[in-house]
Amino acid sequence: MSSFGEFNLNYNNRIERELCCTSQLIAIEIINTKYEGLIRNIFIESKALELLLCLVKCDSSLLDKCNSCKFLNKPYEKEKIYKARDILLQDLVHPPIIPELAKLVGINQCYLKKGFKDLFNTTIFAFVQEQRIARATHLLRQTSHSISEISDMVGFSNPSNFTNSYKSMTGLLPSQIRNN
Repeated sequence: MSSFGEFNLNYNNRIERELCCTSQLIAIEIINTKYEGLIRNIFIESKALELLLCLVKCDSSLLDKCNSCKFLNKPYEKEKIYKARDILLQDLVHPPIIPELAKLVGINQCYLKKGFKDLFNTTIFAFVQEQRIARATHLLRQTSHSISEISDMVGFSNPSNFTNSYKSMTGLLPSQIRNN
């Protein structure tokens, strides 16, 4: 056991908890540093101390109230989340993965996921699935395409995945919608 200021560190006891947005950003900076040699060591040491300070300040019970997550108060940040939604809606068959989507709208992945959840009360994945099912419902009611064709048209890898997802989200089979 070693001591650091007023904190005793026992290396045998691990503490596990989620990291707030600020802590995640610091960790990403450490992982992705391009510095080498002595500068790399100084950078990592300073970021490690910054991360430690952040972890001490950030109580896990206040995770949702993290000050760094209030970025949605800025209209231009909120607009990025709306732009991400619009990009997803443009191509439900092949939507960009979260890292690509974050780059397209100019926001980090943590803020994108948190902002999307805050604004739309759903995750990005769940949103895409809901939109696919809504589009499929429209196609089932308005077209004569087969269920297999509709499955492809809305981005499912195979008709059985589509049928399972459709049933779990609506409580009905696609064929029941088609027959009504």
